Amino acid sequence: MLKNVGLKYDSMTPNEVSSSDTRVIITTKSEASMIDGQNVIIFSDVSAYPILFKAKILKNMAGNNQDDILIIGVDPGNRIGICILYLHAELQRMVQSSSADTIKLITLILQGIPAREKIVRIGDGHRGIAYSIAYEIRKRFKNEVTIELVDEFGTSRSSSSNRRGNKDEASARSIASRKGLLFK
Repeated sequence: MLKNVGLKYDSMTPNEVSSSDTRVIITTKSEASMIDGQNVIIFSDVSAYPILFKAKILKNMAGNNQDDILIIGVDPGNRIGICILYLHAELQRMVQSSSADTIKLITLILQGIPAREKIVRIGDGHRGIAYSIAYEIRKRFKNEVTIELVDEFGTSRSSSSNRRGNKDEASARSIASRKGLLFK
């Protein structure tokens, strides 16, 4: 699972861990009692969703030293680009094919990552889709989540790449990085 989320790791025995300077330890419930430390994650506690797992690891590594902010950038269109930023790091980029799947994913992320501040930034390029996503997120989370509509001008770069979704993901990243107008 660590390899799937793009994190580097070292495999160690419980004895090796005690003499290392490891910042985060992922282990089984039975081996956890053999390890002293606060940054222990029990593997059985880890969600089935790799992105939530990666967020938990990043939070343990960062501790309380960084801003606890989750930002989700959304590029609405026929293919909906999504970029998730947490603790100033990019967790993942992806493309969804429907508004319903996008709303489900955003809901899962907002519920699963306990950030102090949560922001969803949605591009205004396809207003119908943008407003529909914003409305559903507002309905589910009320004022727990800040929703912003972002001017998409300049977020789509022309690309010689013919790979589907790359452009949508890059646009979502740009949208996540821009301040928008508050959706009420």
